[in-house]
Amino acid sequence: MAFLALAVAAPAATAAEPVPDTTSMIEALKPSASRSMRNLQVRKRTDDAASASASASASASPATSATPAAAAAQAAAEAAAQTTATAPTSGPAPGLSLAIQFENNSSQVRPESGPVLGNLVAALQSPELKSMRFAIEGHTDAAGPAARNLALSQERADEVRLYLVALGVHPSRLKAVGKGAAEPVNPLAPLAAENRRVRVVTLQ
Repeated sequence: MAFLALAVAAPAATAAEPVPDTTSMIEALKPSASRSMRNLQVRKRTDDAASASASASASASPATSATPAAAAAQAAAEAAAQTTATAPTSGPAPGLSLAIQFENNSSQVRPESGPVLGNLVAALQSPELKSMRFAIEGHTDAAGPAARNLALSQERADEVRLYLVALGVHPSRLKAVGKGAAEPVNPLAPLAAENRRVRVVTLQ
């Protein structure tokens, strides 16, 4: 699953990347209903199986019926299986990956990133996401002192948060956190450009 990655670019010209539309951002950031639907389907099948088992037991002759102790054990096992089948599974929070450019070694967002952030604001203000909160995590590559990387990642996360707030997103819905180079997306290449990013993650 993808996350919002604000790519850090030097002022040198780079190939323009397509700007994701608001609808795509909404779909990527909103919690998926597929998991709960899958759980409901599993629960229904389990209930059907339990009903069939109960019917079979009711129609069985006394000679073949299970003892009370065995029947209780079977009921407990069925209840445990039902609970296991319907328990929600944990997974990564929804996120979106975008290309945003900053000035070199700076937290200043470059003007060409305006359309991307504008679409992101529209997505965050949509009815589907309006009640949710988001974490904005700043990340850098491993070049340079760790303390500077941590500070720069926090500055960039703060800058993106302020940009979104200035365009109408309520400040209480956004939390900015700098992580420096501690969580590279490409750990095999700690200096790779893809490690310089900002992740926006749905909190609720």
